[in-house]
Amino acid sequence: MIDGKVKRFRSARHAPLELIFLCHAATRAMKAGRFPTGDEPAAHDERDRVASLRARGGTRVIASPARVARQTAEWIADAFEIVPTFDDIDYGRWRGLSLREAGEREPAQLAAWLADPEAHPHGGESVAMLAARVAQGFAFIDRLNARERCIVVTHAIVVKAALAHALGMPLRSVYGMDLAPLSATVLKRASPADAWIA
Repeated sequence: MIDGKVKRFRSARHAPLELIFLCHAATRAMKAGRFPTGDEPAAHDERDRVASLRARGGTRVIASPARVARQTAEWIADAFEIVPTFDDIDYGRWRGLSLREAGEREPAQLAAWLADPEAHPHGGESVAMLAARVAQGFAFIDRLNARERCIVVTHAIVVKAALAHALGMPLRSVYGMDLAPLSATVLKRASPADAWIA
């Protein structure tokens, strides 16, 4: 009888958690192939596409500080928390430039950045630096002690780094991932002691 009570207590404290990473809506800068500045709004109102993710009771919603991420979060939640740890990668001096412009100005540097997770020739963050920050984001979620479901509205590159971290994949794997705007990536685990599964 006592053992049964202990088991029920543990299951109540460590309910299975569903962690959803939602890529923010498309921006005009994305469609033009430009590195984001963090201040771009959504190109269109697409709240109908994420209606199924509308936050219900027990859902914690977190958003990147970027304008489009906050706007996307507003489509699914009346209240959400802005967490800088899940902000976009820092593109340094390439912010606002198109991929083509960056390539014309610094071809070797761009090629290195697109192939080496440790490279950050633009003066911003490398993918490896982003991955370390995302790992801190997972620690933040652990401290929340969230129940049932947590939604993080963020950027595709952040979601890629999160997947690599959670699933123990090589960091170079992010270069082969393709995530569309408003796509949702779901991770689950039975308890804080368990590994994440996709």
